[in-house]
Amino acid sequence: MSQGRVPVVSPDVAAGKSSRRVVTVLVTVVALVVALTAGWWAARATLEPETVQEAESTGQVVWAEATSGSVGRSLPLSTTLRQPSAVVAVNQLSGVVTQTSPGQVEVGDVVYAVAGVPVRAVEGGVPFYRDLTRGTRGTDVEQLQSALVELGYLDGEPDGVFGRATEAAVEEWQEDLGIPETGTVRLGELVAVGSLPTVVQLGESIAPGRVVGGGEEAVLAPTGEREFVLVVTADQARLIPAEATVEVTWQELTWTGVIAGSVQDEFGNTEFELTAPDDGPVCGEECESLPGDAQVTLRSEVVVVPRVEGVTVPAAAVRTRADGTAYVTTDDGEIDVQVRASGGGVAVVDGVEAGTRVQVLGEAPAGPVPGQDGAEATGGR
Repeated sequence: MSQGRVPVVSPDVAAGKSSRRVVTVLVTVVALVVALTAGWWAARATLEPETVQEAESTGQVVWAEATSGSVGRSLPLSTTLRQPSAVVAVNQLSGVVTQTSPGQVEVGDVVYAVAGVPVRAVEGGVPFYRDLTRGTRGTDVEQLQSALVELGYLDGEPDGVFGRATEAAVEEWQEDLGIPETGTVRLGELVAVGSLPTVVQLGESIAPGRVVGGGEEAVLAPTGEREFVLVVTADQARLIPAEATVEVTWQELTWTGVIAGSVQDEFGNTEFELTAPDDGPVCGEECESLPGDAQVTLRSEVVVVPRVEGVTVPAAAVRTRADGTAYVTTDDGEIDVQVRASGGGVAVVDGVEAGTRVQVLGEAPAGPVPGQDGAEATGGR
């Protein structure tokens, strides 16, 4: 008979097996610590500190009440509205600029004056290109008449014919302005702006004390184009997913924007271009409610995780069975629930009503909460 040989294990192999066993044990211990820490933190995030401390010291069962609330996550930022302007009128007068009034203007407002002669804004799409006097006909005359009607100097409907009634209305307007009552509007005394009221800017040459001789860019008005951009730092950009929506607010109005594209500026910031979900302007059919400034800052909320509303319970109250189904323990025993969203130590669930008592801390181990996404939660009784 041959004698059996005892296998010889080298010291290196034995050490390797021992090391692997140690690593396996350590990994198991770490996993248990992480799981226990997660449950502990969820409980602390949704309970009063004194309650948690007392429960941890005595091992007692802790109950909480299901409430109506919500879970979601958003970033409070600002959206910039850019409204490009274009030249709508050049200066036709000569002399020293004696007055400037850029900003919000309405029909008949003086935007600047040269040698004491006021230059007034009227609404219209045709530039004024000649003197307007008795007998003149055309669209420019009709624009003048529309302004006179709106200002209360002329009755009736504009007809584009400079007659005696129009002449008398011009004289009355000139009297109120404190300028010679000629009944004639000289070239350069009116500027046509496409839509009023609006915000206008003046050209660089139109400044008090400057001498002008005609031909200078005088009045700039918004073109009607609008660009909504969200300018954020590189760190903020990493928090904003491509599918995020942006709630833009102006006074009592709120609009929803989506990210249509992005570029980086020279400073390393990211500019997200925003449009409405239908690719139109963010302000939709309410754009006229916005001011006409070249740049407007609007309050915004970037919705990173859409808000989910419903019945909320502490995340630590939700337990998971071996088959993956979720439940909470109530005064009447276990009740199956469906977790719709969770975050910040709170879960929105279906299956229980607001006001129901649920067990948060106690002998039953807390399992992982399905749908945990790191969102913030709000709620109240």
